[in-house]
Amino acid sequence: MTQTAITNINTYSSESGSFSKKTLIIKDEKIDAILPGNHIPNHTTVINGSDLFLTPGFIDTCSQIGLTEKGIRWEGNDSTEPDEIKSEKLHVLDGIYPFDKAFNDAVSSGVTAAHIVSSAESIVGARTAVIHTNGPTVEDMVLHKKLGYSYSMGDVPKKTFWERTRTPLTRMGIAHKIRRSLTDLQKEKNLKEELLFIRCHRADDIATAYRIAEEFGIDFVFIHATEYRKLRNPILNYPKTIVAGPYFQPIERAELKTLDPADYYFFHKQAINYTFSTDHPTNSVTHLQLEGSLAVKNGVPEQQVLNALTKDAAKLLNIEHKTGDIQKGLFADLVLWNGHPLSLTSRAVRTFIKGKEVYREGEKNASYI
Repeated sequence: MTQTAITNINTYSSESGSFSKKTLIIKDEKIDAILPGNHIPNHTTVINGSDLFLTPGFIDTCSQIGLTEKGIRWEGNDSTEPDEIKSEKLHVLDGIYPFDKAFNDAVSSGVTAAHIVSSAESIVGARTAVIHTNGPTVEDMVLHKKLGYSYSMGDVPKKTFWERTRTPLTRMGIAHKIRRSLTDLQKEKNLKEELLFIRCHRADDIATAYRIAEEFGIDFVFIHATEYRKLRNPILNYPKTIVAGPYFQPIERAELKTLDPADYYFFHKQAINYTFSTDHPTNSVTHLQLEGSLAVKNGVPEQQVLNALTKDAAKLLNIEHKTGDIQKGLFADLVLWNGHPLSLTSRAVRTFIKGKEVYREGEKNASYI
């Protein structure tokens, strides 16, 4: 049994949104106690947390990390399948490479977990999963093996289909393929009990997704929803959750021309639950902190942003009983920052996953197993 105390550290509370001096006890993989001040149990390894800030590890709620290897060409891309394969029968866990160098980037940037989703090229994506961002095998990394099903609409699947088949694909055709997949799935599953994610940017795609959801009596979790502000139809209810972003990315396609981080404030004012994503490698996993900072810059309260990066993300991904908060009994997925975590001048200086230190600033090989 190993026991570590992080003493006198500015510890984040998801309930109050504030930081206060605490001593945190880590025993084996989990948070064992949260104590006041400098109280240190006997036989404990001590980390002095003075002048540092402690948060739960950040959670990227849409990523292809491990599926699309950093710095590798086609041979490192396992994020999409040809259209003729019934992709909803596939599992992203079977494509994740745990030694993708981007995992080093993740832990050095305070990101301890990620929701792995097929790329936007796949109209029908593989079964999604949630993993820790460090581990020798996928089995060691997994937090939720089979979370949900994913779909994609818009310019990217249209372009991919054309490049593969030299035949056009319209938005009508994309909607038909999604309906066909859902029809097949509902023969085996109660779709109301499944998490269904749908990528869409343009307002017309979002409206089509609503139409499909109504036909099947389901709810989609929207990913991106870039033009959501353009929808003026009062019949359309606000979604339960939007996986928002990334907003720090090139505007290289027509459907991204309205990309604006002010959307974070719009979601806040409309009381729409949302979480943050980098859609790595669309944006680097290292920029998840930046996405949160952009939300604060546009007027979103810091507490809402930090919770969306941690506790709320864990709740969306059905892992809140394992991680996402600083509470006794949860995995010690923790980050020590040298300043306020939403300040762009702040850096992660130490990162822990399941109580194990996986990153320390200054180490040559930061993420070690």
